[in-house]
Amino acid sequence: MAWTPPTLAEVDGYFDKLNNWGRWGEADQVGTLNLITPEKRQAALKLAQRGRPVSLARDIVANPNLDYQMLYPDHRTGCDVSWDYFGMVFHGTTFTHIDALCHVSYEGKLYNGHTFDASLNSAGADWGSIDPWFEGITTRGVLLDVASARPEGYVTVGNPATPADLDAAAERAGIEMEPGDVVVIRSGRAGYEAVESYTSGDRPGLHIACLEWLRQHDVAAIAWDMHDERPVGYGEYKFGVHLAIPILGLCLIDNTYPERLLDACREEGRYEFLFTATPLRLVGGTGCPVNPLAIF
Repeated sequence: MAWTPPTLAEVDGYFDKLNNWGRWGEADQVGTLNLITPEKRQAALKLAQRGRPVSLARDIVANPNLDYQMLYPDHRTGCDVSWDYFGMVFHGTTFTHIDALCHVSYEGKLYNGHTFDASLNSAGADWGSIDPWFEGITTRGVLLDVASARPEGYVTVGNPATPADLDAAAERAGIEMEPGDVVVIRSGRAGYEAVESYTSGDRPGLHIACLEWLRQHDVAAIAWDMHDERPVGYGEYKFGVHLAIPILGLCLIDNTYPERLLDACREEGRYEFLFTATPLRLVGGTGCPVNPLAIF
């Protein structure tokens, strides 16, 4: 049966239908990572059978959003020491990073109802910062390869990844979704960027209806190469799946590079693995750069 997109009225009802506010208590700032129980972590550790790590991060190279300087070497008795400096605007479409729950609001509210304006200041975030995730993410990861089913080899503008595409990718991979999974979604950004730049303007990506799929399967986090499609195509909405941050309390890991992972999954003959990612301890941060790993 062909997939039918939701109506505008149905999308407008996503907050009431899908939201996780209060699910883990009104004071909760952990969000969907609550779905990763100790038992879930212990089960996931068994997936690291061969000890083979695969990085999902994009390389950090020269970019207008990166301020990098190699400082003068420091000469000391018997040895030399080199120093360098990094500064970056990590949000956007360039660097692999994790979004904290204060990163996006819905109608002026952050996850669990805290006011956006009152929760952030120049010193950092007082609510929904990256701090509650400092212990990192350790759980089962699954790769859903949407791109390989597209004739172009990647998702295109106007033809986004849909919930039906995610279901089909899981079926091809022999994956049964479980609560607390991290879903690595490959939309084929590497192939797309060979012919077109991937920016914050009009771009391919995931349909806003994927919010329903993420809530249905109780996904703990997504690690994706593309973002929400733009334009979203529903009224005045400027964000699509990024609304999972304030509505679901979902952990988003943006701008991953799943090409190495796809190769490893094919070689290992399975599309599930141990997933780990540990944020930097940037107190009050709206997120941070991260190097997620899949371990077979």
